[in-house]
Amino acid sequence: MTTRRSARLVAKTAETTVAVLPALKVATKTSKVTKERTRKPKSKTSDVAAVSRAATTTTTVVAVAPLSTFPFPSLATPQVMEDALRHLKAADPKLGEFIDRTVERCEMALDRDQDGHTSYISLCQSIIYQQLAGKAAAAILLRFLKQYGTLKEESKADLLAASGASLDSSDFIFPTPQQVAAIDTEELKNVGLGQRKAEYLKEVASKFNDGTLSDEKLARMSDSEAAAALVAIRGIGPWTADMFLMFHLKRTNILPTLDLAVRKAMCHHFGVPFGKKTPTHEALVEMGQIWEPYRSVATWYMWRLSGTITQKS
Repeated sequence: MTTRRSARLVAKTAETTVAVLPALKVATKTSKVTKERTRKPKSKTSDVAAVSRAATTTTTVVAVAPLSTFPFPSLATPQVMEDALRHLKAADPKLGEFIDRTVERCEMALDRDQDGHTSYISLCQSIIYQQLAGKAAAAILLRFLKQYGTLKEESKADLLAASGASLDSSDFIFPTPQQVAAIDTEELKNVGLGQRKAEYLKEVASKFNDGTLSDEKLARMSDSEAAAALVAIRGIGPWTADMFLMFHLKRTNILPTLDLAVRKAMCHHFGVPFGKKTPTHEALVEMGQIWEPYRSVATWYMWRLSGTITQKS
């Protein structure tokens, strides 16, 4: 009897396994939808809402999937930017009207960015600029480069000797990861960096110096993989990681939910109350689903929209 019972269990298990295997190809979000559908609804209204949300979630996963393979689409490519604008205008007509009214064209670049900047340089500059006004951060960066960088043109050496008043950061070659990793923390403080920022700068340099990170490795990582690798470094949080993904790697689908201006602009755009703790990260992500897979471009326009919002609006 034990043998027959075991045989039946094995057969049943085999049937279950065969049934489950195809489901492994379904996205995680879809499995969540299945749970939601099997849960007993509180009312017909909530059941309809749940199914509606489920359908939206499943569609979103299918839409984004093609963009999750290397090489990733880059917003530095004109065609990708055109596709993004066309998609946003069609998916969100209200945002489309604002896009048409905005004179400045969307460009994923920061004022401090220069051609040829590596991931290492971008992250070092991000740390220097953290929680500082632009002019103050630029002044510290210039002092850092004067002390540890190399002039691109020897002809400007006299200007550097004469206090370097006519020089800016673009005149210097950024010191290598090996050089920065070897600088004493106390020395870095002499150029205006605080104790923690000096430590964070050396931490970033060490990760690139020992090969933990590189341009090639970061370029091949998905958005979530790159974000996880970055926030593992002291001094780099989710917001800094998001900015790096948007402005350096030019990724198309980043939504920085910790950015105060973006949070306020999204509430204004979607007609949702704004508070210290609301909307939540999850609520913002749900609102932004309409923009996928081009949330980075929508975010850029949310920053522009935040500049037009008054106290009463």
